[in-house]
Amino acid sequence: MSITPAYSSVSISDKSVIIVDDEGDGDYTSIKEALNNSNPGDTIEVYSGTYDEHTIVIETDNIALEGISYELGNGSDTGKPFIYGPGTDQYSLIAIKADGVTINGFRIENNNGGNVCITLYHNASKCIISNNDIAHTSSALIWVFGSDNKILNNNISHSVIRQGIVLRDPCSNCIVSGNVISDAVTGILLWDSNNHIISGNKIMRCSRFGIDVAGSNNKIIGNHLENNSIGIQIYEFFISVKRNNFINNEVHAQFIYGIPLFQRFTNIWFGNYWDKPRLFPYPIRGGLFIFIPTIQFDWFPAKEPYDI
Repeated sequence: MSITPAYSSVSISDKSVIIVDDEGDGDYTSIKEALNNSNPGDTIEVYSGTYDEHTIVIETDNIALEGISYELGNGSDTGKPFIYGPGTDQYSLIAIKADGVTINGFRIENNNGGNVCITLYHNASKCIISNNDIAHTSSALIWVFGSDNKILNNNISHSVIRQGIVLRDPCSNCIVSGNVISDAVTGILLWDSNNHIISGNKIMRCSRFGIDVAGSNNKIIGNHLENNSIGIQIYEFFISVKRNNFINNEVHAQFIYGIPLFQRFTNIWFGNYWDKPRLFPYPIRGGLFIFIPTIQFDWFPAKEPYDI
């Protein structure tokens, strides 16, 4: 229910900034209600508190959902505003179905059997998911179908049976950078998904793969992969793996080909740090059609780990 805004920086009729506070000190107490009364280009500022929203569907272009780590007016809430699940829109807590959406500065959890915390659907492009703490779901924490999106500087953890971040066909040209991903089955999965940049992420304690690549022309640059079962698996062609740290993984890297023709020049391994200083090229083992063994090399491995 709309109330007289006590702290809005812009009047509600202007519809440029909308204030949400769970204790009633803003324009609305519900994020969904604020979205239902928003226009393209609006910013929705959500202040510290707990928001039991179940499914949030964003279908308006260029909406900015900004978490404010501050108590507005009366109350004692602190920290990032907490969006709590489970979601019901195909098991997603936050479903983005519009262009140019920003979600920044939240704590987001999809408990009680919910599958996905945030889904960017096919018609969601040029969106930014940044600076959030996203945790505790039975499936993927962020699932991306749309192209030209950015996933930046999030803390992502505890996916019970699947992934931290999924880039799924038909999405392309996304940037995944600066995230800390831990305690998932797979940290980042590229599923028939091409032309992405995966850089500057820290991926740790994944029970299957740190990064699993099934897509072409992807760049895996400057990531830190530690204490995973397999640091990186490549199941595709024309992948650049450069200047990453591979530390204390059971297997640092492996590759699998589907076509024997290109068994030597299809992937580039360069300047990675392989658990200790090395003077000689580092061998990466793989296979053609899985069962025919072959090998590639990082010809110039790094002598010390990168500061990532």
